[in-house]
Amino acid sequence: MSEVLTHPSGTDAPRRDGKIASGRRGRRRGVEIKPGSVKQARMEAGLSLGQVAGDAISRTAIYFVETGKAKPSMETLKLIAERTGRPLDYFLARPSTMEPRSSAGTAELERLIAVGDAAGALAAGEAALSQKHDAEADARLKHLMASAHLRLAQPAAARRLASAARRHFEEVGDSLMTAECMGSEASAAYLMQDPSALSLAEDALRLCRSLVPVPRITEARLLAILGGVYATNQDWPAAIDSYEQAIAAGDVVQDLRRLSIMYSGLSFAYQEVGQLNQAANYAHRALAIHETLDDRISLARSENNLGLVLFRRGEFPEAQRHLTRSLRLFEDSGVDTGKAEVLLSLCELCFARGEHARAGRLAAEGLEVAEKVAELATAGTAHTWIGRVAAAGGDDVRAGAEFQTAFEILEKCGARERLSRAHVAYAEILESRGDLVGGNAQLKQAIAAWRPALSGPRAAESRADIA
Repeated sequence: MSEVLTHPSGTDAPRRDGKIASGRRGRRRGVEIKPGSVKQARMEAGLSLGQVAGDAISRTAIYFVETGKAKPSMETLKLIAERTGRPLDYFLARPSTMEPRSSAGTAELERLIAVGDAAGALAAGEAALSQKHDAEADARLKHLMASAHLRLAQPAAARRLASAARRHFEEVGDSLMTAECMGSEASAAYLMQDPSALSLAEDALRLCRSLVPVPRITEARLLAILGGVYATNQDWPAAIDSYEQAIAAGDVVQDLRRLSIMYSGLSFAYQEVGQLNQAANYAHRALAIHETLDDRISLARSENNLGLVLFRRGEFPEAQRHLTRSLRLFEDSGVDTGKAEVLLSLCELCFARGEHARAGRLAAEGLEVAEKVAELATAGTAHTWIGRVAAAGGDDVRAGAEFQTAFEILEKCGARERLSRAHVAYAEILESRGDLVGGNAQLKQAIAAWRPALSGPRAAESRADIA
């Protein structure tokens, strides 16, 4: 490794022979570090200047860095971190307890996102990216634009921008921003029903918790994302645990929108474990905040959640009202991501009322929307509803074909909880026909589908909003 340091003036630092380092030419921008951090790390590691320098750079170079007479290049700082056993964040001037840093170039985007103008933020971001910036500014713009895309339920664009930003922050050793970008990638992957959402969210949280001290606001945000991923995977106890940890960590949470999303996620998880009063309580809390913030997409999802709670309590007219409003909000917003779940909620309600023809139309529409936005797990569930409607109408051949398609899709996308439920639903249909052998075989497959998730790491699939 060639030695590259910069004086505050911007010129390269002298080597021990007094000459300018020649490994790289021209002015280099040094890295801002916390005063005294290099010396403290070296002393605590019990190393001399020479031991830190090794053969790669000079002892004088390390001395200049320790005394503030020169700024290290990123290559030199990485070497110091490796030799002293410290993470890069230990040395960086920005404390890890801070929220992601603002700049003149990002302040307007942050303001627009804060006031709920995600479309305006994207327009401002595109304009800013067209101008000449350094790599750091570009990465921060892309990170904020990813957040705006998530607000608009545009996960593919959000994931692309967050991934590009993460590459920069990994390169410069900014662990906090790396974790933030991974969280955005996990949010996008969840919305796309991509099983990689789980590993992304877990890795982001692990990285966040490796920082000293742990940045609590980022930790709360990542726990909320992880809760949403568990809810998507229909691992309800894990979802509840993550959301409640997020709220506990987030006694510092001042972002009402994010708090409302956590309430919405808790509502859905509690209804799935049968605690309907808790579910209704959290759903009403979420709705109140969404109404206040005029967050239409999150409001649509929360209306769906509350509609399902009311349906499971047998309050069909009220359930119909909330589910219908949810669908109208999706349609008025022009958003298709998540809309199929609402169509299937209405399908379930109509089926329970014996309105099989209407339930079939809603299931077919839900399938069309899910396929349009590549929500494979939802598409698989739509096929199960089409199969149930066919069975109710006496079309056993169609029912069998639809369930077989559902099994294949849900197996392919790793949606094990949904797959297990699909096998249980088909088992009930077969038993109702008197085919006890076939029904028993389906129940065995239901157990087999869910067993890996019970014995291994929680695997990846909700309808809760985590953007």
